[in-house]
Amino acid sequence: MPFNDEICTFAIKICREAGLLLLSGFRSGTTEISYKSRTDLVTNMDYESEKLICTRIKEQYPDHDIIAEEGGRADNNSDYLWYVDPLDATNNYAHGIPFFCISIGIYSRSSKSVVAGAVYDPCHDEMFSAVKNCGAYLNGGLIKVSPVQDLGVALLSTGFPYAKDDIEKNNLNEFNRFLPQIQCIRRMGSAALDLCYLAAGRIDGYWEPMLKPWDSAAGSLIVSEAGGKVTKYNGETYDPEYPEVLASNGFLHSRMVSILTADYNNRS
Repeated sequence: MPFNDEICTFAIKICREAGLLLLSGFRSGTTEISYKSRTDLVTNMDYESEKLICTRIKEQYPDHDIIAEEGGRADNNSDYLWYVDPLDATNNYAHGIPFFCISIGIYSRSSKSVVAGAVYDPCHDEMFSAVKNCGAYLNGGLIKVSPVQDLGVALLSTGFPYAKDDIEKNNLNEFNRFLPQIQCIRRMGSAALDLCYLAAGRIDGYWEPMLKPWDSAAGSLIVSEAGGKVTKYNGETYDPEYPEVLASNGFLHSRMVSILTADYNNRS
């Protein structure tokens, strides 16, 4: 088995294991909620899921690097870097909303790209996965982005960062530019699942500011392998360490770039 396929298979396995763990605490009196800030929640299940995932990775690939949302790390100067979100959509989870996931993306420094990824929604038992140049899958079946070419009938999704009181960063300007020109916008609360829903053709485009690499790494590959396009807002090459992400089915991409960069164009 090629190595990227091997690590994807392993990521799928530990996503499922972490999913069972999260379900055991979902809507449970054992879940403890604390606050990084007024708008940024964390639960004990975030930490337990991250501990499980990082432990498994270190056991299987002790020389690989890890960067996880809640602080789990391994620094070995490896070619392979695992971006781990042990519970994406913690706010949904903490409020009993059944829309959250585990996201694991594996980045190769030598190829400067995400080479494998898995995103698991345990509430709906949906496992999205991809290996670079091998297609995107949902529970083992091939998925493709939508064929929608008219932005006026497109369904988009987005998210809002924690800096909601900062008008330059809270995404309202971009939201208001898109809203009159499309069919509708969804705000579901999970960047990783937004990207996977785009890959599966359930939505047609997605953008979000202020993301972290563990939010988008796996999903970005899944979209690309499903035939979509993922870039920065201005259309430049996607970088997991860069906070702005624009993704689409490809047909809508240039129009979405124009809308997102409108303010900059007007200022120049």
